[in-house]
Amino acid sequence: MAEPSLATKKPSLTEQERDLELQAFIEFQKADYQACLKSLQKLLKTQEANPKVLHNKSVVEFYNSDLRRYDQFRTAMIQHTGLLGEIRAVEIKDCESCAAYVNQAIVLYHFKQPLAALKIMLAVMAHFDQLDDYLLRRAGIFTVHLLLDTNQPKKANRLLGMLQNRLGIQVYAILSDSDEDEPLIDNESRKDISELQFEEFRKEFRLILIRSNLLNGKKNMSIPLEDTSEYSILKGHQYFLGNDYQMAAKELSKQFTNDPVCVQRHGEDQNTVLANDMGVIHFSVKHYALAARFFQQALLFDQAATEDTSTEKVEGSPLYCVGATKRPEILYNHGLALLHLQRPKEAFECLLIVLNSYHNNPRLWLRLAECCIMVHRQERQQQGKNISQGAVGSGVHRKYILNPAPKTPVVDGDQSLAIPATTLEFGALCLRNAVTLLELHEPELVRQTENCDRTVSWDKVYEGVPCNPSLPMKLASFNKLKCAVLAAYSFVLNTLGEYSLGLKYAKQLLTVKDLPQSYLLLSHMYSAEALVMMNRPLEALSFLEPKFISELTGDDFGMRASPHWNINATDAAQAGSRGSPHWNINSADAAQTVMHYNRAVVLMLKGDYEQAKVSMNACNHPLVVPHLKMLNVYQELLLGNYDKVQLLIRYDTPHLI
Repeated sequence: MAEPSLATKKPSLTEQERDLELQAFIEFQKADYQACLKSLQKLLKTQEANPKVLHNKSVVEFYNSDLRRYDQFRTAMIQHTGLLGEIRAVEIKDCESCAAYVNQAIVLYHFKQPLAALKIMLAVMAHFDQLDDYLLRRAGIFTVHLLLDTNQPKKANRLLGMLQNRLGIQVYAILSDSDEDEPLIDNESRKDISELQFEEFRKEFRLILIRSNLLNGKKNMSIPLEDTSEYSILKGHQYFLGNDYQMAAKELSKQFTNDPVCVQRHGEDQNTVLANDMGVIHFSVKHYALAARFFQQALLFDQAATEDTSTEKVEGSPLYCVGATKRPEILYNHGLALLHLQRPKEAFECLLIVLNSYHNNPRLWLRLAECCIMVHRQERQQQGKNISQGAVGSGVHRKYILNPAPKTPVVDGDQSLAIPATTLEFGALCLRNAVTLLELHEPELVRQTENCDRTVSWDKVYEGVPCNPSLPMKLASFNKLKCAVLAAYSFVLNTLGEYSLGLKYAKQLLTVKDLPQSYLLLSHMYSAEALVMMNRPLEALSFLEPKFISELTGDDFGMRASPHWNINATDAAQAGSRGSPHWNINSADAAQTVMHYNRAVVLMLKGDYEQAKVSMNACNHPLVVPHLKMLNVYQELLLGNYDKVQLLIRYDTPHLI
């Protein structure tokens, strides 16, 4: 565990040294870094062991390099804080050293380590009451920014309220378009900054306040009518949250009055953000092809904007250009759009890259597994659906070749299952990881849900199970994801011949509270299949009881989006559970037919042909017709009715006669 070094007590300063310190501060405020550096060097002659002066010298040197020597600056901050390697816990004992911790957190943020940066900033905010206003303004806004970026809007909203109280900020004034008569912040709180700096703070605070309110569900709040890209994107987000997708797209398509936001000046590319947002809007209205096209454009914009400022070529680039790319988030959205377009191999390639950044996201592991399952299903669909695949000979010597039963895949012992590929073996590995993550978070989620009315400090507010880059999961969405993972895992294990494990997870699915009927159907089917394959048909029949079949009402069959149900929040948009044409069991009639067919198969294996015939006659949905034909042939073969078998084959494949 990384522990900060003990802060040295600040030595007392003489009157002359205080003048030098004030002079250096004024020169820094004026961006005269050369003069500021000279003043600090004079101060160091008598204060060479003062950690505050040494820290300020490192900061000024970094600014003097146009924020380009970030490696040197990062090393200096590590020396001041003692935080090296993986940051697990941070405790700041001396408030005077908070500035060094803030600067190290800023470096980590630009190096795409927001969670590590947030750990440091939460430790800094533990000294909220002791921080001076100058540092608090910067540290507070930065912490709110980190909280919003890591999908923790409730904490961000609480911290913003504390900042408003401490700094005397008038919210109604900061959101006003006109020049307010009353001051935005009381004069005592703003005496240490210039008018220009105050105006920059006002703009930043306004933007982050609006963003926080939107992410906390305040959809009807007033947003200033400014045709700049920042406010238009926020206004588009507001329309999007209100399901007014047409107005959201219109807002993002207007001409902006401000200069384009670019990586070289702002650390972010405006075109990349707009293209991604347009993709999200089209995804939400199920225009997946258009969404994928916009995401492709966003990737091209991002590549063009960052190709000269990537970490590999970043030798002379400013710090804010280092983490400017939004490639992982866009690839996540693009992968989901491709998955909806039934292009699993391309989706798999996209999501595999995202895995490097968001490997703790159980949803992402499920999406990867769904790519593998979809590839398997597409390969199965290419197989013939007729009883016979051909004929040899002629006349009385004519013989029909029946379609073979699907083979259980066998993995080569020399092949590593950890090698990413669109195979069911790798899909099983992905689902095992998803199950592990869900089991890790479930006890805390249940405990926090039970204690939701308890009053806690702002930094202890429970936001749900983290699933960056999508929103955290609350109990309802967690249970939906758990159902999807367990059902997919049971299916994959049964297909791979791991029947005991397949049965285990199918039964575990049955224990989920308020299980939707679509998953209830799947759990019974997979349990029965596993038991049949383990030569336990009597137990399998208990999952295929006529009473259970008759009670299937199909309440959610029409809305279930298999295998994409539970696409949540920023899984490329708030798509929710809005149905998919690729979920075949879309009615109670279809569900009951599938269950009757499975019951007929088990009864046939058990030797109860009469009852099997009854179940077969109850199959009145075209979904199982290809399978029903083969079962009819099998039954007639068992009964010795060879003439009837030939008749069935000729009726099914007249082109072979």
